[in-house]
Amino acid sequence: MAAWALVDGVESPLESAVIPITDPALTVGWSVFETLRIGEDGDAPHLDEHLDRLHGSCAGAVIPFPGADVLRTEVHRAAARCGYPARIRITLTGGGRRLVVATPLDLQRRHRPVRAARGPHVDEPFLGGRVKHGSRAPWVAAVSRSGVDEVLLVDRNDRFTEGTTSGVLAVVDGVLYTAPHDGRILASTTVTALIARAQALGVPVRLESPCALGPWDGLYIASATRDIAPVIELDGEPLSGWDPVGRRLAAASLR
Repeated sequence: MAAWALVDGVESPLESAVIPITDPALTVGWSVFETLRIGEDGDAPHLDEHLDRLHGSCAGAVIPFPGADVLRTEVHRAAARCGYPARIRITLTGGGRRLVVATPLDLQRRHRPVRAARGPHVDEPFLGGRVKHGSRAPWVAAVSRSGVDEVLLVDRNDRFTEGTTSGVLAVVDGVLYTAPHDGRILASTTVTALIARAQALGVPVRLESPCALGPWDGLYIASATRDIAPVIELDGEPLSGWDPVGRRLAAASLR
């Protein structure tokens, strides 16, 4: 397996892929993106949902959307060149560039426990929470400074909203809690899938932001490449990790 890229539909090994240094994705971070996984069988779970979300991000960030059919084809082309399973990142830039990158999927990342820290949630005043944009420097710096895997954002009501690269869920008294997609946060395709999985298992779900002060039976993050993963340390304090509900959700995950 080898990393592979398509730039405006032109294939090349990842190390050979280039875009102009004047592209505003590089100069001012003007880009939108999506990250997803391709399974060992070449299937792309929730690809259409990712493309729909990308279309919405383009509208919010005023970036042209090249069309779902074009991107769907290029996702599968890139994955086929890389080999399965693969991690795919689609980036659309303010300069009109279309980047599809496939890298080998780290299977050990799935369900791997994480260490986290709390950080303040700040509403985005211009793009809103629904746009998955490339201006991520503050969040990357926050994770690096904290020395953790993820920072979980907390609003003024001491409620978790989302993570810097993930959704946040908590189990309290056997009920699965997660923030509603009310425009403040990114609508997570993985969280949506986990909600459906929980309902199929008969697990009660509340679309309510989990209390950031606890207690929880289990605290989790969710993303396309992690699926559901337990938080085992928060702000330096150990947590219990998996609870029975979290284990059931992980065991029932899509393959």
